[in-house]
Amino acid sequence: MSLQGNTICEYCRITREDVTKTLGMPTDDLFGSCVPWPCNFFLGVQTPNVCRHYVHAPYDVTVEFVDNDNPSHDTAVISWRPSLYGLSFLRGFQVSLQALGGGLRDCQLFLFHSNLSLSATQANRVYKSDPFQLALDSHFAVTVMALPLPFSHSQIKFTHAAQDSKACLDKNGLEQCQKDWYPSDIKVEQEGRDIVVTFNLAPPNLGINKYFSWCYGGGRRNYTGIKANPAVNKTHHSYRLNNLQPETNYSCELAADAVDAIRKMFSFHVQHVEEDVIKDHEDKAVLEEHSLVLLTKPNPPRLLICYSNTDGPAHVRAVMLLAAFMQQHMAIQVCLDLWEALSLVEEGTMSWLCSRMQESDFVLVVCSRGLQQQVERSALEDSDSDSWEGDTSLVAVSLIAEEMAQAKAKGQDLAKYMTATFEYSKESDVPAVLGLAARYSLMRDLPLLFSHIHGVELQRPGRSLQVEHISQEDYYKLPAGSALQWAIYEAGQE
Repeated sequence: MSLQGNTICEYCRITREDVTKTLGMPTDDLFGSCVPWPCNFFLGVQTPNVCRHYVHAPYDVTVEFVDNDNPSHDTAVISWRPSLYGLSFLRGFQVSLQALGGGLRDCQLFLFHSNLSLSATQANRVYKSDPFQLALDSHFAVTVMALPLPFSHSQIKFTHAAQDSKACLDKNGLEQCQKDWYPSDIKVEQEGRDIVVTFNLAPPNLGINKYFSWCYGGGRRNYTGIKANPAVNKTHHSYRLNNLQPETNYSCELAADAVDAIRKMFSFHVQHVEEDVIKDHEDKAVLEEHSLVLLTKPNPPRLLICYSNTDGPAHVRAVMLLAAFMQQHMAIQVCLDLWEALSLVEEGTMSWLCSRMQESDFVLVVCSRGLQQQVERSALEDSDSDSWEGDTSLVAVSLIAEEMAQAKAKGQDLAKYMTATFEYSKESDVPAVLGLAARYSLMRDLPLLFSHIHGVELQRPGRSLQVEHISQEDYYKLPAGSALQWAIYEAGQE
C-alpha cells in the first residue's frame, strides 16, 4: 500500500506502520498517537502544490453500532459526507475517536488515489470508517477532518459528534454486569416485631458476596451489613431486621457492597404484635447500640467538603474517596465540587460555593500542608490584591472564617463548621482563622465525626454506642473503606 492509495481502491487506509516506514523513524514520540498530520508529510511529498489548499469540514457525522460477539467491547462505524466547499481539492480524511475525560483511543487515516478528483455531483457521497473497538459504558467523541490540513493549526476545521457506547446491561444482560447488577427479587415476612428479608444473590461470576441494607422508619435509620454464604444457598439469602416499631411504615434500600452499586428500593409496614414478654430498658439500649442509629432529621444531613488541590492528585483522590465513603456508609448527603463540574461551570465558582454553604447543614474543611501554605502566603500579600481570585479553597476558608466570626459575635452555635486532617497531615496544618471549628483527625476520629453530624451520643453512663464499620479498626473492611485506606497511604508517600 502506497501513500497515494492502491489503484484498485478509491481511497485506502494508512496505518501507523505505513507512516513509520515512510518517515524511517517512530512517530509516537513526535506527534502522539493521533495528532493531525501536516499535508507535506503525505500528499506534499510528490505533489507540493496540493498542500496550498484545504477544504471545509465534513458534515452529517454519524455513529453506527454493529453487532459483535465480544462481551466487553462494542464496535462502531463512523460515516460522514464531504463539504461542497473545496471539494475538488479534497485528498482524504482523518477520523479520530477520543474517550471523554480520558486519552485518545484510536484514529484512522484515509487518502484518495493521487489521480482522483471529486466533482460537485459527488458531494452527497457517504464515506465510512473501518470499525472502531470501544469499551462498554464509555463516553466518547468522534472527530472527522478533511485533508489537506492548513499549515496553521488555528485554521483547521473539523466536525465533532459525541456519543455513548452500549451499556454492559444492554449488551450482555443484568446477570453479566457487576456495575449494573442489583437484587431484583425481594420478599419480606414479619415474625413478631422482626422482619425477615429474602433476596436473590448475584451470579457467582460477578464476584459479589457482600451486601448492605439501609432502612428508614419511626425516626430511625437501620444499617445492616450482609455477608452471604453460597454453601448454604447459592441463589438467595435472608437477613433479619430486629425489634422494629409496630404500626410503622419502613422504606429500605438493598445493594451489593461495592462503590456506586445500584440500590433496590422496597418498603413494608410492621403490623401490631401482642408481646408476651416485655423487654426491660437495658435490653433495648443494648439493641440500639448494635443496630440502630437515631437521627435528628428524617432526611440525611447535608455536608459540604472543602479542600485544597495544591497537595497533588493523591490528596484529591483521598478526599474524593472519603466523600464517597461518608455518603455510602455514614448516611450523609455529601456535596463535593468534583461531583458537580457542570454546576460549577453554569453557576461560577463563587456563586456555587456560596449557595452550597448556605444549603448545607455542615461544612468540613480537609486541611493539609498545601492549604496552610496558601493561607499564610495570601496573608502576607496586599489585602487589595487578587490573590484569592480563582482559588476555591482560599475562598472557602475566607467565607467560613467570616461566618464563624459573625456567629460567635452573635452568640450562635458554631457546630456547622468542622476541620479534619488525614494522618499524613499535622494539626498545625489547620489555619488559625479556622481555630473556632471542631477538629478531627481521620480516620481515628471517624466515630466522633459521625456523632457530630448526626447528633448521636457515643457515651452514656452504663452504655456505649457503636456503629458497624464506622471506626478506625473496621472502616477498611468495606470496599469503599479499603479504597480510602489505600488512597490515604499513597497520599502520605508523596
